[in-house]
Amino acid sequence: MTTLSIFGAYLALTVAVGLWAARQGRDSQEDYFLAGRSISPFSMALSAVSSGRSAWLVLGASGAAWATGLSALWLFPGYILAEAAMFLTVGPRLRRRSIELGALTVSEVFERAPLGPEGPGTSRLPLRPIVGGVIVLFLLTYVSAQLVAGAKTLGNVFESVDGRTWGLVITAGIVLVYTWLGGYRAVVVTDVVQACLMLFGIVLLPLLGLAQVGGLEALADELRAVDPTLLELSRGWPSLLGGFCIGLGSVGNPHILVRHMSLRDPSGARRAMGYGTFWNVVMAGGALLMGLVGRALYPELEALAGGDAEVLYPTLARDMCEAYLFAGFLGVLLATLFAAIMSTCDSQLLVIASSLLRDLGPRRWREEAPGGLLLSRLAVLATLVAAVWLTFGDSPLVHHLVLLSWFALGVGLGPALLLLLYDERTTARGVLAGVLTGVGGIVGTWALFLRESGGHVSWEGGIVFALALIVTWSLRARA
Repeated sequence: MTTLSIFGAYLALTVAVGLWAARQGRDSQEDYFLAGRSISPFSMALSAVSSGRSAWLVLGASGAAWATGLSALWLFPGYILAEAAMFLTVGPRLRRRSIELGALTVSEVFERAPLGPEGPGTSRLPLRPIVGGVIVLFLLTYVSAQLVAGAKTLGNVFESVDGRTWGLVITAGIVLVYTWLGGYRAVVVTDVVQACLMLFGIVLLPLLGLAQVGGLEALADELRAVDPTLLELSRGWPSLLGGFCIGLGSVGNPHILVRHMSLRDPSGARRAMGYGTFWNVVMAGGALLMGLVGRALYPELEALAGGDAEVLYPTLARDMCEAYLFAGFLGVLLATLFAAIMSTCDSQLLVIASSLLRDLGPRRWREEAPGGLLLSRLAVLATLVAAVWLTFGDSPLVHHLVLLSWFALGVGLGPALLLLLYDERTTARGVLAGVLTGVGGIVGTWALFLRESGGHVSWEGGIVFALALIVTWSLRARA
């Protein structure tokens, strides 16, 4: 009951934030989807970091570290470096361009910027619906992965909760309430709280586990006894290169890009980089240590609930609370895990809803008019219903599902976006060809070579990214 009460208090806090944000907002799509471009550097940085990491970091990456050991370190430097660079380069340019074009979504930036027969934004190619469709398709898959992670966690912590039904309903309902009420403003404020919770949980839990093992030397001895290869820093160039290629996804994932579009003042980008990089580095270190400590404490997969390495966090949280804290403190650690899940899920819901409304819907839905807020909220509801429906299919591991969506968006949209922002001769046909090359290359690679073996996109993403960049650049306008 104590665990449930503490966790319930956290959920009540998120709802309260939604109510507060609803009172602060205005009846406009710009306010609902971008908070009127009024977000401070600190809030923007923490929101970008927490929405970018998701259940992949807390469940997926820690599970990967449990399975592969120290070599999982290379999952992290790519996105940490890429996002640090984006705060100073891509982010400010994207914000400035989106304001110049009056764009509220990434798809609108794509549609209005490329050169057409009579100048920028005049091409008749269906760029906006195609880019919007790509965003909706893969972010829906991404949201489904977050819902699966939340349901899986609740089902393992509370014995009376069936993860496939009630766990899913609870997870989806929580996200819907405050996202529906407050839109982007509520999402950012809760993301700040959730980023702090994530940092707390992902640092405290592995340190308690390390104390249980007996320190770093004892940890190394335990891992060596389980499998000496767990202490190897690298498992060959594919895993090393693949880890760095994860950073390519940051350039094209719209739930990260809209954070830069909502920044109040571009002069604060350098401060935002410092905040964001600190959070990224500490949380990555916590996820890695959690996986290593977890392998020492639970050397066999059967020791984890359901024989699933991705439930290491709730398993370790339960045992460490019993050993060092008090059982009810599990509610705090459960809240930190849900913070990781919801900080991504809510952000993606808003991006999908904005694409449904402004990119794929009738032209009249794009216009600012009374009732625009209701349309925005209905789009959020429709998005969540579709994501829940997708979870009833065959759900692969969170780690694999997230990486597929991450690479499809990053490699599909990233190269074209970079050239749009840095090369004025980029054309609509080049952008369209680059998007199709990137998305098709990632999905084709996964379907043809990786799906049957249970593998995930890794270093192949770098090759497809380069190919999409070359295709887009080769079709630019002549000087």
